[in-house]
Amino acid sequence: MENIKPIHYKFRFTFTEQDKNYTYEDQLPRWKTISQRLVEKLLQTYTIDKMTGGIETLNRAGDKTWCHLHLHFTATEARDTIARLIKRYLSETYSQQVVGVKYFCLKPDVARHEDEFFRYCLKQSLNKKLCYGFDDDTLQIFHQASQSSYLKCQEINQKKIDKSDNSDTLFQRLKIKLGQSGGTTKNSLLIEATKFYVEEDKPINRVTIQGYVDTYMLQEKMITYEQYWNM
Repeated sequence: MENIKPIHYKFRFTFTEQDKNYTYEDQLPRWKTISQRLVEKLLQTYTIDKMTGGIETLNRAGDKTWCHLHLHFTATEARDTIARLIKRYLSETYSQQVVGVKYFCLKPDVARHEDEFFRYCLKQSLNKKLCYGFDDDTLQIFHQASQSSYLKCQEINQKKIDKSDNSDTLFQRLKIKLGQSGGTTKNSLLIEATKFYVEEDKPINRVTIQGYVDTYMLQEKMITYEQYWNM
């Protein structure tokens, strides 16, 4: 009989009892139990070689978000077969909402990098009861590597936010400068904006300065949108 090649699956589930303020700390022990029982059910029912899982409460920027469960695993059974069991188990046993991708998502994955595939679920915590098929040392290595990547991702996202904030602040200061200048023509405003950049010790960028001045003139109704596109 021909061996059936295991399929890599990604499963994400958002727990039901949550509010928009993310005040769900009292529910975490119950959700942890639900997650562990679900893993036990899957291992008892299907041919699963490997699995990692983790409960997450933070988004990629490191801010608190809807508490959710990630499971990555390999199984030989079809996606719809597994999905039906999970939905029935969570809804009937624990009264969880399982309709809609906001709550429930199970999909096969190509998993070109298998270690990365299994590490993903361990970026915020390591609960060995949600894992299967790996020894403790491997799980610890996965957790450390995934956590390190997650922290770097947070740093990159924060730098993007800071850059956006700085850009917004720069434009706000420029608007004040242009308003105080009393300039009424685009050329006079461009000159004032260029002076502002030099005073701020910012590299001159003609396209950026022109964009700021155009936006300022539109916001202050110094020109219409039709005039802008005919300039």
